[in-house]
Amino acid sequence: MAAVVLPDGRSLAVTRSIEGSVRVWDLTTGQPVGEPMTDHTDRVRAVAAVVLPDGRALAVTGSIEGSVRVWDLTTGLPVGEPMTDHTDRVRAVAAVVLPDGRPLAVTGSIDGSVRVWDLATGLPVGDPLTGHTGPVEAVAAVVLPDGRPLAITASDDETVQFFVAAASA
Repeated sequence: MAAVVLPDGRSLAVTRSIEGSVRVWDLTTGQPVGEPMTDHTDRVRAVAAVVLPDGRALAVTGSIEGSVRVWDLTTGLPVGEPMTDHTDRVRAVAAVVLPDGRPLAVTGSIDGSVRVWDLATGLPVGDPLTGHTGPVEAVAAVVLPDGRPLAITASDDETVQFFVAAASA
């Protein structure tokens, strides 16, 4: 589950389900917003949400079929094509907006891989992040005070990895 506060003050929650759908909920009323989002072909295992500098809210979801999807929370429609560079189930997703306004997602898979995605283009950012020898079960992303993004990942291999981007010139 993920939650966001929109620029107009509304609070939304985004939930996943075993039948492959994603739902948006108004946290004030407790009521669903729109119809379920259903473009995944298998169970949705992970969800994150982020508000862009222009006020748009996105959800990022990862599924058993190994794909990552981006959704516009206002329209309920998918944004772009599925992102499919993982070779197995996606178990964890996090999203963050960089100081330059670029939205990124970090995803972890049962294949042990960690990917960073540019949500504006739907393309991977660089090579997969490496270090885990087992399934990645959790990811988090944050922007450090100096503006560099940090991804934190945890795996069944009983390790936690920290990936900090190099300072830009």
